[in-house]
Amino acid sequence: MPDEELPLEPVVSEDNTDQSDSPSTAEEKLGAQVDAGSSLDDASDAPEPDESSSEIQEPAKQGTPSQGVSANTRAGGSKRVRRGAGGRPSDVGTKRNLGADLERRVGRVEFTDGALVRLRGPIRVEADSGRDVLTDIDVLAVDVDGRLRVTRSILECKSGKGQSGEPDRLLWLSGLQRFLGFERAVLVRQTISRRGRALARRLGVGMLDVATLSDREKTRAWAPETFAHIDGAQCMEAERRTDVQLKGLGHLPSDLVAFLRHDALRAQPHEAIRAVATFGRRVSEGGVLPQPTREVLSGHALVALSLAAITDAGELDRRSPSEILERTSTAVITGDPDDDQVLNLLARADELTNLMVRRVHDAYGAAGAARLELQMPSLHDLVAQRPSWVPVYVDLVERYRANSAVSRELLQTIELAVFDALLGGESYKSPAFDHLFSTEHRYLLNATLRCLGEIAGPAVAESLGAILSLDFSRSMGTRDHDVSQP
Repeated sequence: MPDEELPLEPVVSEDNTDQSDSPSTAEEKLGAQVDAGSSLDDASDAPEPDESSSEIQEPAKQGTPSQGVSANTRAGGSKRVRRGAGGRPSDVGTKRNLGADLERRVGRVEFTDGALVRLRGPIRVEADSGRDVLTDIDVLAVDVDGRLRVTRSILECKSGKGQSGEPDRLLWLSGLQRFLGFERAVLVRQTISRRGRALARRLGVGMLDVATLSDREKTRAWAPETFAHIDGAQCMEAERRTDVQLKGLGHLPSDLVAFLRHDALRAQPHEAIRAVATFGRRVSEGGVLPQPTREVLSGHALVALSLAAITDAGELDRRSPSEILERTSTAVITGDPDDDQVLNLLARADELTNLMVRRVHDAYGAAGAARLELQMPSLHDLVAQRPSWVPVYVDLVERYRANSAVSRELLQTIELAVFDALLGGESYKSPAFDHLFSTEHRYLLNATLRCLGEIAGPAVAESLGAILSLDFSRSMGTRDHDVSQP
């Protein structure tokens, strides 16, 4: 019989009823499932599970077969099944790209609102090798206000239609927000139900539907569609080539590279500074990095340094510069600006050592031997010696705070100058970004590059020196002191 020619398992429809129809009917339903987003190549774009299922954990990523497709189909069995599933390959590709395009659109709107944006960044935790990625963030936005207070946002984008899984996704996002300590979380969906809005208000999570997103995009039509890390072609290609080149650069630890590229945007200032300093030491030990790895990693280090300085500058309203200096010095030495126990222990060890030396001298003197003065080195002084670049960093912090109106925009300026202009892009020239390229921005960017050279070494800073040659006369500035200062 013809039915035996198609060894399909019963396909379960959305209403959970058994659909064991004729081969042609089953084939049409299977094709419809694939067209709806149930791609075997990317199950992350598949329709969300029914509300009765649990979706607290992150949904399965690539390689997870779609539900409702038989084992024979997954193994590439029946010729007729393959023809039915692949009848409209362009539609399947379109569905697969809907999620990435929605992330790009949301990231573009966030950037035009004044935030530094990264797409599809992993969240890493301490774990065994290969299991350190907990999940990923569709859109990470870092906002800086006029007082240089930093706000981090996570935006989760779901391109699938329907309301299935909406409550579970809100609960998952709320938990991730608290785990990361972010100030803002937003769920972006095609449509939002009344129940979803009520639950979001209880959880303190924002919601954004695609219709509202489209309205906001209309008021930002002047901005380029792609640029830098907002899926800019040159930036994406440079990051891809960097991934390939890093496989042959064994002197750069993968954890350090991952921290600079992803974790630094949500790290404490002292953690970012220590990573930048470590990166500089590794570069000096291993020699000049190839292009574009040199520009890409140095650019991420510059972003990490600038964000750390902005965060510390925001603290100057309640801490003095000398206190920032001491805390930074302690953090560089001990890893924690509030932990000086190691230094106190070394000071006690010095006291004990000096006491024992005096007793030995006294014993020799009592025996008639001439006293020989011997100056013992101090363990505390050896370990607690402040790096020479710490005062330079604190000076940068004070410069940021003195011109907060420009400093708050500097992360975006660095993003466009390094990850668009320096890598060969043209989007940075758009009039939409003119306000990010003034003489004041160049002044602070130059100061940041000099600080980067002090911390990470001249080789790292010089790889980015070309960005100072860009046109920074596109916007009128407001700084009231001489822009010719170094």
